Amino acid sequence: MATWVLEDDCLAPERVIRIDFKGPNPFRIYQAVPQFLRAIFDVRGKDVYEKEFRWDNTTDPRDFFSRFIVRKGYDIWSVVWAEVTMQGKQPSDPNKDGEVFILLTGKLLTRSPENTLWARSTIYKSLRWLYFRTLYNDVRRNYMEECRIKTNDLKLAIERTLGVAPEAVMR
Repeated sequence: MATWVLEDDCLAPERVIRIDFKGPNPFRIYQAVPQFLRAIFDVRGKDVYEKEFRWDNTTDPRDFFSRFIVRKGYDIWSVVWAEVTMQGKQPSDPNKDGEVFILLTGKLLTRSPENTLWARSTIYKSLRWLYFRTLYNDVRRNYMEECRIKTNDLKLAIERTLGVAPEAVMR
């Protein structure tokens, strides 16, 4: 099935926010991230996915890696996908210093399926282009701004949990 897709990075031009932490018990952020994603993006639990988790308990400090993804649907066309990737080392004694770096990204995807004869017609494509260009463009810009703000709010929540001094927030 053919689909017309617009994809934008919410954090452009940087595309990614990075948080570095060295200190006691860096793995504590792993348990907090799903609650942050649900609360900040205002979604239910079914919209938060743990895409990947790795834990190596054969060494000390223990290596860990995790990826969480949140899906925030806005309307029939647009959805935001935000991702939290964390990688670090957790000592077996949580009072000892470990480290973690966290990457935050966000994308706005707008899709219009072309699965019918009408949707593939030149008239429909022209009308869709006109609608998206004149009316829906401002709606998408608002979604992108909301995604950027929510991702920055997520950054602040993570920094507060880890006890990292937050930097100036772009608003």
